[in-house]
Amino acid sequence: MVNYGTIYTLPFKSRKEVSYLIEIQKENYEGKSTELVGSGNSPFSVIIEDEDFLYTPTRFSSASIRIVGGDYLQNLYSTGYQQYRVLCKRGNDIIWTGFINPELYTQDYTSTKFELEIECSSAMSTLEYVNYKQKNAEQRAFISFWELFRMFIEQSRGCYSSIFIPHVYAKNEDDYNNDLNVFEDMTISEQNFFDEDNKAMTLKEILEEVCKFLNWTCVDWQGDLYFVDIDHKSTYYKYDCDLNTYSKTTPIALNVSDIGFAGSEHFLDILPGYNKATVKCSNYPIEEIKITEDFDKLKLLSNIGEVSTNLGNGNTRHTQREVLYPNILTMHQFTYKNGVLSPVTDLSIYKNKSNADELLGAIPLRYASYESGLKTPTTQSYNYECAIQVRQRCGTKYDPINDVTPNSVFNDSIVVIGAKKDALFLGKGGALSLNMSIKVLQKDKYDSPFGGGLVPSEDGITYLKDIIKVGIRIGDKYVSKDNYGRFTWSDTPSTMSINLDQSSVENADGKMGTGFVSLYKTYGVLGKYSDADGVVMDIPTNLFGTLEMSIYAPILTEREGQVPYGYLIKDLKLRYCQPLDMDDDKDSDRIYENVVNENFINELDEIEFKISSYNNDGACYSKVLLLDEYLKDNLYSSIEKTLIRPEELLIRRIINQYGATKIKLTQVLLNSDSITPISVLSDNYMKGKRFMIAGGEIDFANEQFTCKMIEA
Repeated sequence: MVNYGTIYTLPFKSRKEVSYLIEIQKENYEGKSTELVGSGNSPFSVIIEDEDFLYTPTRFSSASIRIVGGDYLQNLYSTGYQQYRVLCKRGNDIIWTGFINPELYTQDYTSTKFELEIECSSAMSTLEYVNYKQKNAEQRAFISFWELFRMFIEQSRGCYSSIFIPHVYAKNEDDYNNDLNVFEDMTISEQNFFDEDNKAMTLKEILEEVCKFLNWTCVDWQGDLYFVDIDHKSTYYKYDCDLNTYSKTTPIALNVSDIGFAGSEHFLDILPGYNKATVKCSNYPIEEIKITEDFDKLKLLSNIGEVSTNLGNGNTRHTQREVLYPNILTMHQFTYKNGVLSPVTDLSIYKNKSNADELLGAIPLRYASYESGLKTPTTQSYNYECAIQVRQRCGTKYDPINDVTPNSVFNDSIVVIGAKKDALFLGKGGALSLNMSIKVLQKDKYDSPFGGGLVPSEDGITYLKDIIKVGIRIGDKYVSKDNYGRFTWSDTPSTMSINLDQSSVENADGKMGTGFVSLYKTYGVLGKYSDADGVVMDIPTNLFGTLEMSIYAPILTEREGQVPYGYLIKDLKLRYCQPLDMDDDKDSDRIYENVVNENFINELDEIEFKISSYNNDGACYSKVLLLDEYLKDNLYSSIEKTLIRPEELLIRRIINQYGATKIKLTQVLLNSDSITPISVLSDNYMKGKRFMIAGGEIDFANEQFTCKMIEA
């Protein structure tokens, strides 16, 4: 909570002797305040944005403070858009809240006393300078529309008295009649608010997208904040500023003659009609839900150099090894000393160290080998391979007398490789595909595993009994494997043992040879999904949240006098696979438009949605969820009294409103508390027509409101 202290005050009275007080507050200020003198007959006025399009997402205000004196008040012109807050009060009521614009200005320099005009923006306008911050710094999740509303209000730092929200939408008619809040159940991925370069949207941009999706306009008005539905003439909820408690209210009808006029400058304009409207949904597709390591982007930790090994047949194997920093995958390294296994917290201490590849746990490795005889090598150029090296034992030789074990220093609860991908919605009917290949590294148990030029190209033997222990979850759902090899999802944290491909078995002992061996393939379902390979886990229901994979430390045992000290992993990949019958155009933007059966087409500018409903679009961050399903054409609207799709509803609204030309009136009225953005206005000279406020200017000292209203 940011605190503000009053640094300046400016009292003034209207021509009807109504007392007003402007307070200029500074962030974290605790000193005394100074009283300023207002200039002329209008020391404070407010301008509401004038926009002819009724469905504009925001209609905010700006204000001008006019001061007379000899102080340039330079300290007010800061670099922060929320450093100096302005409150205009009438008695105890706040009738405007905003901030001083930190801009340069030009001022008279010829006299000791002059008029200084300070420009201000409404509190909600300053959201343009506030970037979105995810709820949890550790990971991105899903956020509800209701949480977004709260965030907009809190981050604006405004002192709004009440928040007005129209009672228009619900999950169904029963929920609507029971006043249930659908916005607590409408959620969207926080990733939608960050681009591919991780640059965040501003809160004003997000507010505009939410309002476009709901067909609303956000308006700050005389100390209150309104979310206006131009077509809704029924109940509005009047919330407190924390959105905790509410009462109900309805728009009132007012006649401008009853309000009274404060001037004679009245104008009438004719606005064009439209018979064609287009909404483009800018889909933010999840290009590929994939967890893997990109070795091309890894930085060098240590070049171990070349190791030469005498093969005993007249040839020598030469191997070059490079140890790399991990990037996408989280790889855990350990040291083992005096019986204590300790995690490595700072990998950089092994920078350019020759023992970097002796770390236990997982680390990326790039290596290449060639063999040469006594005279002529068969290959002299390196052809690098990339893999993840996973070590399970330290570098001590086997010594049964002193009880030095050749086995793993790990237990099977230690994670050596982990990865997360946040804020995903994985629809039912898809699947997860996990694949990798492993090669066991081993040495005679009486030899040091780090001695004698041991390198990854050394022969190791993989057996059918060698397994990979893996944990996978999406949100709070974990996948496990039952006794029949079937994959299931549940709320219980679990792991599973993944077997290797049995087709590689060479004999009855389960020996699989010296090369890389892949995981077994679930052939029965591979053909149902795009790009599926290896182990395929069906997703029978919608799952959303963080996708997390954990690979546990290997527990490899002695075989044929050889001690395995770990293995190499190649081509590790966990991915989400769409069903093959998914729309081929799933990654393209979705267009909605009305059909025009006329020769003449007058088309409104295309409206872009960055938050949208789902229409067989594939996996997208930009799609709204309703409970645990995508929101499609199943949102209840009290305006049409049926289930709707928001994009199509907006088009119908526009055509209904702009099917013919519209009248815009500008009239100078008495400033009245009875006028609000949801008021329905009428004029005795415009029989049968109703108008909604679409901007204007309020002069508090002169008690007048230059009202701009559009036929609705």
